[in-house]
Amino acid sequence: MIKAELRNEYCSSPPNTGYQILRHPSGGDRSIELALFNEHRFAFYYWLKWNYHNKIKNVPDLVTFDWHQDLAYPCEEEQKELRDLDLEKMFEVSLFSWSRLNPLNDNHILSAAYINQINDIWVVCKQSHFSDWNNEDIIDFQGKKHTIRKFPDQQSLFNVLKKSNIKNLYFDIDLDYFTIENSTSNDKHRFTYMKNKDIENIFSIENDFMKWICKRMDGFTIALEPEHTGGIPKSLKYLTLLNKLFFNGDILHNDCKWKHLTN
Repeated sequence: MIKAELRNEYCSSPPNTGYQILRHPSGGDRSIELALFNEHRFAFYYWLKWNYHNKIKNVPDLVTFDWHQDLAYPCEEEQKELRDLDLEKMFEVSLFSWSRLNPLNDNHILSAAYINQINDIWVVCKQSHFSDWNNEDIIDFQGKKHTIRKFPDQQSLFNVLKKSNIKNLYFDIDLDYFTIENSTSNDKHRFTYMKNKDIENIFSIENDFMKWICKRMDGFTIALEPEHTGGIPKSLKYLTLLNKLFFNGDILHNDCKWKHLTN
């Protein structure tokens, strides 16, 4: 039997993930990491990594765009495993992200909140019913309250965000947000998509929303989720669109730089 241990502690990232260190989008001497992966649950690893290595004092809020809500609360057995997780051992966190988080990618957010690795949660999603837009509170293992707020679009989110006192956040995009219909919304595996111009209106680095986000960003995660975007080519199409909106150069290449800092 192969022994599950890491030969190099600096190579702890989960499989099929990648990350890049960039200058902070607000400018100055700070840096930030962009992480990219197929399955959304691996965002959990990077949020915990950034909290630990960057010694972030104020636990960041999470602002996430996703077709799905991904807001399943960990069950009692999962809660115990989360309490036992050694946050100083990145290989353990990596292995946990791969082998113990729900493979349906629906409990990584509240698992992170349960161990106070993210603070409040702001979700723009399409998987919802009228009653789902109400705020919810969850209590973590230390008794701290975390508020979940859900929104049908970017503008309704921003109307509330800009009145908040948030100082730092993790920004997260699941590329299946750009679908209108997908394998979850119908049983025919029929996919339809947002128009490019609508995506550009939401995520242009020059709009007020993204300027607000960039000032407070402590980390940026992108999930390709090809199963829910209609395949790898579709995921890469929308990743390429985001790349053009945010960066000069290419993601995960050494020429990648924030567009608004290099124009």
